[in-house]
Amino acid sequence: MNILLFGATGLTGKEVMIQALENNYNVIAVVREPKNIIINHTNLNIVKGDILNIETFEKFVNDVDVIISTVGTGTSLKKAYKPTTLYSDGYRNIIDAMNKYNKKRFIALLSVGTVPDPNEALIHKTVIRPMLKGTYEDMRRAESILDKNRNILWTGIRPLRLNNKSKTGAYRISKTVLPENGVNISRADVADLILKQINSDEFTHEYVTIAD
Repeated sequence: MNILLFGATGLTGKEVMIQALENNYNVIAVVREPKNIIINHTNLNIVKGDILNIETFEKFVNDVDVIISTVGTGTSLKKAYKPTTLYSDGYRNIIDAMNKYNKKRFIALLSVGTVPDPNEALIHKTVIRPMLKGTYEDMRRAESILDKNRNILWTGIRPLRLNNKSKTGAYRISKTVLPENGVNISRADVADLILKQINSDEFTHEYVTIAD
């Protein structure tokens, strides 16, 4: 299995990369700063590129079976509040490259709260989401792009509050809205869910939420 991974220098993307390598998958990690990845592995190819510049990664799409995006605006609240097109333009570039090479499987990391969710924690809905205004607005645009591209076999992953705890494999998942009383989830468990979608069509053209 050959994976093209965006966002490998982020906390969740790093987990996806590590677990993919543990599963003996071949990973092409597209990152803006290759020096920020210190892992050496025979199945890992680190290339300098940018999801917002299709010319930097397009040729690698032809060599893989699945594309995974874990890109994000980072942990800076100031940056996350500002307008961005990282998700919408990034996903559009990925889909354009996939269509060029007739590739079908795309797994995208998003977030709970892009649609009304009765199970979303009040503090997340009223405090955290407004603080991440620019990020959430662009995630909604990105989801609109996914919804319009049914020829791509995409799955959107929507976690809530991420932490750095170890993988448990005991998480709960649900379509569209968060599992009841869901609050936290580890990045390692999110990575586990993402990788399980590679060989599954259960959630094609679906958004999946995840909580502990």
